[in-house]
Amino acid sequence: MRGLWLLLMLLLLTSVTIQLAHAEVLDDPMRPPGYALAGAGKKVSVKKGWHLSAIRIDANRRFAIINGRTLEVGAWVNRAQVLEILPQRVRLKGAQGPFSIKLVKTQVKKVRMVQREKQTGHN
Repeated sequence: MRGLWLLLMLLLLTSVTIQLAHAEVLDDPMRPPGYALAGAGKKVSVKKGWHLSAIRIDANRRFAIINGRTLEVGAWVNRAQVLEILPQRVRLKGAQGPFSIKLVKTQVKKVRMVQREKQTGHN
């Protein structure tokens, strides 16, 4: 009985492995622009080692998300210091001197305060 059980488990594992080997690779709709998996054969135009995924600027503070970390001016990431956060790019200073990384998306969403007040019902 035990031998039969082992044989059935082996057949099950073999069939699952074969199915996974023939599975179709689908593009991830949430993957950041310019991102490529290792060995995918895609040409990547993003500066190696740096990924600027978001910038937020409000009346009091400026934030940028670089390599998955939320940073403000003066913060350090990968041995570089954030010098300036602009609407479409972030300036940093590393060992080789100052450089910039840009957002891929070029559209900036602007909301007027009057529209926001109407939507929320606050005056």
